[in-house]
Amino acid sequence: MQTIQVGAARVLSMLFVIADYSQPYVLGNACFGLDDKQITDFRHSVKSILCEQSQWNKDLFAATFKLLTSAALYQPAFLVAVIAARENTNVQLSNDDGVKQPNEAAFGLIWSKEVNLIDALLQYVGRSEDLIKSNPHMLLNVLNCLKALWQGPGQFTNILDRLKSSEKFWRLMSSSILLIASMQDNPSDNLIDTEIVSLAYRYQCQSAVLQIMAYEMFLQKKLLHSESLVKQTSESSKNRIEKADSTEKTKDAGLGGLKDILSTWCENSVLGNLIKSYASCEYDNDMYLRAKTAAGLFAVHVMRKLESGDTGSLSVSLIKEINILSKKLSDLPAFFELLAQYTQHGYSDGKELKSLILSDLYYHLQGELEGRKIDAGPFKELSQYLLDSKFLQTYRRKYDGNLFAQAKDVYLFDSTRLRADLGSDMWDYSEWRTSKEVAETLLLCLQDANSMVLLASSKLSALKALITFLSLYKEDSTEKETAVGKIPEQLILSCIDHICHCLQITIESLAPILDDSEDLLDFLAAQAELLLHLIRSVHKRLSLCSCVLVLRTSGSGLKVLSGFRSSVTGVGATMKLLLMLLLSSVKLSCTNSLQGGARDKESVEAFAEVSNASLGLLPILCDCIEPAEYCILSLTIIDLILKSFLTPNTWFPIIQKYLQLQPVVQKLQNKNYLASIPMILKFLLTLAHVKGGAEMLLTAGFFPTLRVFFADLSDGEPFSVIQSESNLFSDKVEKPQHVWGLSLAVVTAMIHSLGDSSSCTDIVDYVITYFFSEKAYLISYYLSAPDFPSDGRDKKRARAQKTQTSLSAFKETEHTLMLLCVLAKHRNSWIKAMKEMDSQLRERSIHLLAFISRGTQKLGESPSRVAPLLCHPMLKEEFEWYKKSSFINSRNGWFALSPLCCGLDPKFSAVSSRTTSLVIKDQAYANTGPAPQTFFSDTMAIQIYRLAFLLLKFLCLQAEGAARRAEDVGFVDLAHFPELPMPDILHGLQDQAIAIVTELCEANKLKPVPSEIQGVCILLLQITDMALYLEFCVSQICGIRPVLGRVEDFSKELKLLMRGMEGHAFFKVSLKSLKQIISFVYPGLLQTEGFL
Repeated sequence: MQTIQVGAARVLSMLFVIADYSQPYVLGNACFGLDDKQITDFRHSVKSILCEQSQWNKDLFAATFKLLTSAALYQPAFLVAVIAARENTNVQLSNDDGVKQPNEAAFGLIWSKEVNLIDALLQYVGRSEDLIKSNPHMLLNVLNCLKALWQGPGQFTNILDRLKSSEKFWRLMSSSILLIASMQDNPSDNLIDTEIVSLAYRYQCQSAVLQIMAYEMFLQKKLLHSESLVKQTSESSKNRIEKADSTEKTKDAGLGGLKDILSTWCENSVLGNLIKSYASCEYDNDMYLRAKTAAGLFAVHVMRKLESGDTGSLSVSLIKEINILSKKLSDLPAFFELLAQYTQHGYSDGKELKSLILSDLYYHLQGELEGRKIDAGPFKELSQYLLDSKFLQTYRRKYDGNLFAQAKDVYLFDSTRLRADLGSDMWDYSEWRTSKEVAETLLLCLQDANSMVLLASSKLSALKALITFLSLYKEDSTEKETAVGKIPEQLILSCIDHICHCLQITIESLAPILDDSEDLLDFLAAQAELLLHLIRSVHKRLSLCSCVLVLRTSGSGLKVLSGFRSSVTGVGATMKLLLMLLLSSVKLSCTNSLQGGARDKESVEAFAEVSNASLGLLPILCDCIEPAEYCILSLTIIDLILKSFLTPNTWFPIIQKYLQLQPVVQKLQNKNYLASIPMILKFLLTLAHVKGGAEMLLTAGFFPTLRVFFADLSDGEPFSVIQSESNLFSDKVEKPQHVWGLSLAVVTAMIHSLGDSSSCTDIVDYVITYFFSEKAYLISYYLSAPDFPSDGRDKKRARAQKTQTSLSAFKETEHTLMLLCVLAKHRNSWIKAMKEMDSQLRERSIHLLAFISRGTQKLGESPSRVAPLLCHPMLKEEFEWYKKSSFINSRNGWFALSPLCCGLDPKFSAVSSRTTSLVIKDQAYANTGPAPQTFFSDTMAIQIYRLAFLLLKFLCLQAEGAARRAEDVGFVDLAHFPELPMPDILHGLQDQAIAIVTELCEANKLKPVPSEIQGVCILLLQITDMALYLEFCVSQICGIRPVLGRVEDFSKELKLLMRGMEGHAFFKVSLKSLKQIISFVYPGLLQTEGFL
């Protein structure tokens, strides 16, 4: 009877799957036309099996739970109908919401006739701690069923609520996890096969528990999110709101037990032990190698038997396999070499040499099995051929047990089939009885390999579940609604070092023999993913020593994996994970070094180790660039390493030797790499800063490729932007990539690096012709000045005059001006090629300079002026800057005007619902007071002054060129003298710069000046210096003398500036140059004021 029940349960489980696949478009899954009585009878049968027969009929118990699991996955409506108890409700407790509560006695060990299926499940949950030790197989069946319920929470909401309503539920569910705390580092050592299988079942149980807990955290997060949306959008009555709050409190109470457990795990050693235990790999390639050696030994032994015509009781298929292998073995060059040697030495008088060679090969393999290595030579080649042969592959099969339900296929050796093919039961009655030891050795080795695979695959399942759990736990802990505490950083840091050690062991176990290493690749990928998750969890607090460990471990893995074929399953994903590990650790190393941590001896030594480790990674990363799937990640890492840790003298010889640059350059015209072009250009920019790198770019055909790239972009656009694909409903604002400026930056760096070489002259001629003829409209666009609005009474007209721009657009203009300045230094090429555009470029430059000059906002003036332009934050980092306070804290010049320009764009509220409150807050603030100074507004002001610096530099180069021509010919040719700014424009720039520097010096009089402010002050003094130089040129050419009022104003400003700069040594060089030019523009002023 019970056998029939087991068979019926298994068939019904299969029917559920078939019915689901045969009706893919039917929702709800019909209950096969069963009436209430039939469903009730089925329910009673299931209860009877679970409550009464589970102790003495384990097969029936397992089949029944598989049936319930299959129903939950493929026929949820049927399972709901079965579980929905319409009788015995008197033992159920109900709350005010109508959710039935299980009796706490359901967790007890005494079965009742009135128990229902929910209580039956809870009975086994209550016995988890005992079952995980005594019968993990039974517990796994229960947990798989529960996991299936959590995978379909929409259909099983009421069932899940009844399961979770007890405070004991999560504590009892997680009791099996606590077992891991008492495990040793290598629990599988010295265990017999049955113990190893039991341990594998325990890992699977822990995997199921972690998955269920992860499902619950995900479910609660989604429920709370949906409830918050309903509260925001609905206009409900007070009673409905109170009811929603009551329901939420009920859910919070149900989740309370889970929160407490998670917090407890973090406080004690459970979570740390869990991470460290799962991170150690159980895959053992030596065990695989031993099994293959035993198979080779057996095959050679059988070959000798078959040579004498004795087939024994071997199956026909096995005899055929051995004969084929023997034929291939005897055709190898190594075999012929041995035949020649044996003939030469006269062994066996030249007879039966094959049998003699096989006999010697047998004893060599036997020695290998016993730990003695075979020396290099013909026997080593024959042995290796046997190890590489597919003889054992014939006896591999997919594991069909219930240990890996819904997991990746696991393949084992089919010892039963091999034993049947051997017919070893008959050997005791024949001459084959002496061969039984060889066969038993093979079967024992295969059994050991099978046990190892089962255990390792189970641990892999648990590791993946842990990764999912930690990912959701971290995400959940960042939300205020479901905060359950964060994992202590000290725990994470201790785990990182341990995982690196385990990862290195796994890497060293990898072998190029693919059938041995595919399982190892899966585990390696999981280890790398866990390590990546933990590194991201510690943010910027990973020590340099740990960074070095991660760098070396990841680099070691990449080096080994590069020897595998890319077509091997798992290699690509694992390589990407290791590259992401490298990228994260390199970024953290950069952060640590920039924060000034490398000052003490230990930090300096650690930073040196990072540099050395990075240097060793370059050849490996250069090899990783060639495959398309690793190219951009590898380039990103290389670029970061070159910029952060190494000098060009160190890294360039390695790059020159190992990097194939031409394929990288050609990716610029490959449309498949459109979204990656900015990263490619950034790497080429780093390379172009070195003379040898610029020469490499020339050889690789950078300029022809760049020309094709720009030709492929749509014509008529005001700027060249590559926008990565983004979801309109995404919470993140995608970063627009401006490739025009990056391209110009590469060209500028190449010209600067090549210097006065002959190749540089050709490049300058080419660049001027191309950019100022074919792309002249883009040059003109980025040099166009906005219209500065007036402070008239017509506010609407003033608002209409505002120009929309962005910080990225300012940077594009900066790159354009940098190219202009570099090209203008090559006077002969510039004059020859720019006769028609030269004047136009100067006019646009002067107009833009005039716009900047009009931004004079002095301390004490009313800040309620109209914003001259709008520059809203647009990128993710810019929004972060907007939230940060000002770091310059100046109320003069563009630092005072920029807050008016840099408010949030009201349209941004339509992009992300998460920032809605921020937008509303900003709008309210803007209506009630002056615009606040922020890090973003300071950055925008600094960017404007960088443009002023480059504009002045370009005009100074033009003026210097004209002055040299005048010296050469002996007179000033006014008809061909370059246009220069009016004195008022130059005075405005001088006033802004002097006022800001004076203010900042006074504000930092009694404390060290931060490096950021020092940089701003030096930039502004250089602007003042060049503005005075141009003013001197104008006065000399036009014969204009400074008016008395200007001399007095400048004298007052200079006094304040000189007084403010006292005691600040970083002004020494700038002050010397400034005094020199002042002595020419305002002769005698310095002596009069006593500044000499």
